[in-house]
Amino acid sequence: MEDNFLIRDNVDQPGKSFEDERYTQDIEEKQAALLQQEVAASVIDAQSLPGTPDTQEDGEITREQISLRKRILNWRTIVPLVIVVVFLVFFIQKANINPQQTWQTIRSANVLFLLAGFVIYYLSFPLRALRWRILLQNVGFTKANGVNLPRFWKLVEIIYISFFANVIVPAKLGDLYRAYLLHQDTGVSATRSFGTVLAERLLDLIVLLLLCIPAIMISLHGKIPWEVELSLEVTLAAVVVGVVGLFLLRLFRKKIEKIVPARLRGYYNQLQEGMLGSFQRLPSLAVLSIGVWMCEALRFFFVAFALNLFTGDLLHIIAAAFFVGLVEALLTVIPFTGGGVGLVETGMAAMIILLNPATLTTGKSLAAAAILLDRTISLFSILIIGFVVFILTFGKQTSKQAKTVKTLTHQ
Repeated sequence: MEDNFLIRDNVDQPGKSFEDERYTQDIEEKQAALLQQEVAASVIDAQSLPGTPDTQEDGEITREQISLRKRILNWRTIVPLVIVVVFLVFFIQKANINPQQTWQTIRSANVLFLLAGFVIYYLSFPLRALRWRILLQNVGFTKANGVNLPRFWKLVEIIYISFFANVIVPAKLGDLYRAYLLHQDTGVSATRSFGTVLAERLLDLIVLLLLCIPAIMISLHGKIPWEVELSLEVTLAAVVVGVVGLFLLRLFRKKIEKIVPARLRGYYNQLQEGMLGSFQRLPSLAVLSIGVWMCEALRFFFVAFALNLFTGDLLHIIAAAFFVGLVEALLTVIPFTGGGVGLVETGMAAMIILLNPATLTTGKSLAAAAILLDRTISLFSILIIGFVVFILTFGKQTSKQAKTVKTLTHQ
């Protein structure tokens, strides 16, 4: 592999400054050097046996850091979940929600609309895989650079397993786990891959903001309570901080690198390369991001339509359903419990009551049914199907590694 495989001809472009060209070349040279190291180590690293701790490379994520077994059995996972379950039971009792009436409401739901919500939600995973593949290619993970990314459906599988991890453990560990799974499959840097996941999260926040504001304005007719206003401010602040952070990384990358402690400098360099190199082919990334969140919003729209949760004209129903679905997705970002259990359900109840005040009195079972059906699609289905996919995937991986060891032993 040649040393300059990532350096393109320096052709003058209108509106592009010399500093920008130097910066682009600097980024590409770093990518080339890092990729050469990754590819050289991939054969050994990708074949590490289950239960064998990975070697700690400079700034690299290890198996111990993302161990699901340790996270599940950790008190930081168990205690918040117990608190949330106790709170939910207490809330249901105080709200006088009738389980039998809720069940009858669920049974009366339109099955075809529920099936449509399930299908449209699961269409988001191929869209996420397409978007992630573009982000990975943007940072140089291409065949031309000696990196063979997994086939498309393997990327879908990796993303789905990361969602499963996010459901069972807090702190969005699944995002880190996704990068590690790619590292196991291809040998590329997990830390730099995680940089692309962070870039993806920033795109998500921007799209959520653009979709949420019109939905709120239409569904609430300009009357925004302080709770909703606060959530918008938090989202806007997160987007602004992310964008400003990217500009600061670009303008002062050398100075920031000197400030970062030596033991963390490797992580910083890898994340910087992954994030700054991700933002190319923005039109494609924007279209896919909008598609992903339209799937999320349409999921709850079909659930609401199946139960006749909202009344009024079609535009109002669409706006209300989109508002609940998108803010629900935003609440899952808060890393308190796995899958946002407790926080998401409480937030959904508050939003449904806000949009349909009748659910506070005569429609409690209707609101509870809508929340249960929606979380069955977005949470419980991932918990059940994700567990099966997780077991099958790692069963195949263990078998493959056993065959490799057997082959090496006979040589």
